[in-house]
Amino acid sequence: MSGIEAVLFLLACGGIVALVVWDRRGKARKKRGSEEAYARLRSFAESRGWTYEEGVPSLVDAYQGAEPLPVKASGVMGDNVVSGTYRGFGFRAFEYRYYNSDIDTETTQVIVHSVWALNLGVEVPDLRVYRDGWFDTLLRGRAMELGIPQLDDDFHITSRDEERARAVLLGGLADFLTSDPRALELPLRLHDGQLITSRSRTKLSSETFDEPLEYLVDAVGHLGALSPARPPQAP
Repeated sequence: MSGIEAVLFLLACGGIVALVVWDRRGKARKKRGSEEAYARLRSFAESRGWTYEEGVPSLVDAYQGAEPLPVKASGVMGDNVVSGTYRGFGFRAFEYRYYNSDIDTETTQVIVHSVWALNLGVEVPDLRVYRDGWFDTLLRGRAMELGIPQLDDDFHITSRDEERARAVLLGGLADFLTSDPRALELPLRLHDGQLITSRSRTKLSSETFDEPLEYLVDAVGHLGALSPARPPQAP
């Protein structure tokens, strides 16, 4: 090996070593950042008298069936779970995360969605309300038609029990959806005694925590006959 080749070889080796060190340091910084963020979330929750858990096994299973959660889930853990009472209603908020691998780039990305569920303490019909989109019918099924132009144009609403869902919508929820600008950002779902909303690709934090809860509690008053007579206890 000539002197020039030896120098080039050493430079290449040095570059590889530097790249490995840089990658490890980057991962370590990211891990420290996540740990610090969730330490802040724990502190935030405890300052309000709420409960924080790093993970709850099979939690996602209880809320499966609608975006951003999987249609079917078995043994899927909910991460960074906060439980407590907000404006008199029991709630639970958590993160659903999964790994998305890109074969072409050989990289793996962690996708995180946040979910807030308010305990109504009453039986509810299945109802899912999304902002209208191009591929909704393909992805979410046929939309209900309520005969309210703004509602039908701006939202894609589905239900497995359209008769009962229609009664809820016409009993006050339709007016709320068409008058509250938050409805255009935050989806709404009635499921198993819960009123649920979510934010895609968003982690739980003290900065993003309250607005979805406020939205849910405000929506409760527009559920007509389903609106609880008094706030239930925290779950």
